[in-house]
Amino acid sequence: MNRTSLIIGLWTAILIGICIRIGISPHAHDVFGTYVDAGRKWEAAQPLYTYTRGFVYSPPIAAFFALFSWLPTSVGSVLWRLLNACVLIVALRWWMRARMYERIPQTLNWLVYLLILPLTVGNLNNGQVNPMIIGLLMISILAARDERWTVAAVCMAVATYLKVYPLSVGLLLVLIYPRQFGCRLLIILAAMGALSFVLQRPDYVFEQYQRWFRTRAADDRRMNIDIAPRDFAMILRLLHINLQAQIVLILQAIAGAAVAAVCVIGRIQNWSIRRLTIWVLSAGTCWMLLFGPTTEDATYAMIAPALVFALIECFQQQTPVAMRVLISTSFALLLLGLILNAFFGLKKTPALMSIQPIGAVMFAGYAVVWLFSPQFWDKGRELCG
Repeated sequence: MNRTSLIIGLWTAILIGICIRIGISPHAHDVFGTYVDAGRKWEAAQPLYTYTRGFVYSPPIAAFFALFSWLPTSVGSVLWRLLNACVLIVALRWWMRARMYERIPQTLNWLVYLLILPLTVGNLNNGQVNPMIIGLLMISILAARDERWTVAAVCMAVATYLKVYPLSVGLLLVLIYPRQFGCRLLIILAAMGALSFVLQRPDYVFEQYQRWFRTRAADDRRMNIDIAPRDFAMILRLLHINLQAQIVLILQAIAGAAVAAVCVIGRIQNWSIRRLTIWVLSAGTCWMLLFGPTTEDATYAMIAPALVFALIECFQQQTPVAMRVLISTSFALLLLGLILNAFFGLKKTPALMSIQPIGAVMFAGYAVVWLFSPQFWDKGRELCG
């Protein structure tokens, strides 16, 4: 049996194990119940948002989960997890077939799936939406590269309605493909929002949007260490630098502007599409995790594809030892953070909650050096239009 077959068997065995676990104990280690409960409330025209926690996604997503409310809970829970896994796997396969990381030989594709598995299996087990979000973003980025503008816009819009901050990646694509992508994204975002008013009473839907905006604006988790975001501000907190919320917002804006500026520079200097595409995935993911609004330990599953692709390619080319150490340590820290949170009931402290953010900062640093090192890039297919 070759390595590819072994990895397929491993993924299959883990997914089957998760499905069996759900059948035995459907309510343990599960967030799907919150999602499907929102679907039931949508059907009954009941309030979706009564406090800042609980169901936090947009009204159109509640309408989507109403479909799962028609199924037995265990069946819906299994289907939801399989859908998450399928979206992620399709995205990974498309990126590998597109040869975006062209120095990774096809004989090592199995290693991509192997290294991504420990960073995402907890999300699949709990029913978290993060694997689907990063899968949708990856599909959107590649669809834009292949000039499949409608597919790109639809996937980006769905990811945005799941968690608003993926729109940051969409805006990066708008900078790269302003004429082709910008209008389509705006139209599909508007169409999805309008569709929710067709699926329920307009007055009810309008009220839910108001509630959604209010609860999201009021959801400040930074004062409670047990639920505080695991982001760049947590690293500063570890260093005894406590910033006001307004200063944190300024840092978020500055970091976002820096990522966007690189896209503009790339267009001006005619960087290859491959180079810019990898930047959008890597930097966009790092910004969402380090400067997004509500980064949890499970959210770091979204960094897995960009990190694993870069890690494997790093060892397939002439890369300085320091860079290899940097990205390897990044992977180790992200994995360590997941393990500590999953298997050890440790007290929440800034040190514990900074492990994953530090890993993400190290990967972001690697990505910047990698991007601005011309020896790692060929001319490739240049930007046009």
